[in-house]
Amino acid sequence: MSADQPQPIGSGKAGTSRRRWLRLAGDLLLIVGGLVLSYPFWSAAYAQVQQSRLDSAYREQSAAFSANAQGNVDRRPRRLSDAEIVQQLALIYGHDLKAGDPIGRLRIPRLKLDRLVQQGGGGRLALDPSGDRGLLRSGPVHYALTPLPGAGEPFAVAGHRTTYGAPFNKLDRLEPGNRIVVETPYAVLTYAVAKTTTVLPDDVSVLRDRGYALVLTTCTPLYSASHRLIVWATLEKARPRASAPRR
Repeated sequence: MSADQPQPIGSGKAGTSRRRWLRLAGDLLLIVGGLVLSYPFWSAAYAQVQQSRLDSAYREQSAAFSANAQGNVDRRPRRLSDAEIVQQLALIYGHDLKAGDPIGRLRIPRLKLDRLVQQGGGGRLALDPSGDRGLLRSGPVHYALTPLPGAGEPFAVAGHRTTYGAPFNKLDRLEPGNRIVVETPYAVLTYAVAKTTTVLPDDVSVLRDRGYALVLTTCTPLYSASHRLIVWATLEKARPRASAPRR
């Protein structure tokens, strides 16, 4: 090629540099795309590992509580109902709970859901949308400003719908009458779904509604946080654990 002939576009040092940067940009886009696509998988794996960790802690906590409860339940000479025993035990159990501690196991047969619920952050963080964000990566979280199961109404729980194992992914499939079971070291509580509603994210009145014993919340629609899906349930039965003292 003679010196006075025009060189092909992209030839020379400038063209080589440009091609190098384009290849680098393409590689980076592939990496970012791979990370985005794999996010649900590795976040689910993380949640599974954390649930296993919580399960070990829960077993130890349950054994310790069983021994402690024997000496702390009201021993006055009167017959206590199951509801009264459960309430006393719930108050004892909640006394030393810290954020991140396992509370009990949430089971929803219709959804084949079985997850340990953690205690959420209290105080000013209780209503902060980001207050329990780290905990939610490990599984459902109890709104700490609401009572524990059996201690009052409502026991309110939040959970992810699309990431970190997506425990509440199918919450919208629940129908009135569907059974929900919460197992704690002090009692087994059975609830029945009453209704589902949708509210704005800042509507915290659902956490103060005393007409329902259990409230489950998650983002809706899928892949959006524009609203909250709320499942309301009533208490059908609260049975103290066999190890709980009776009067």
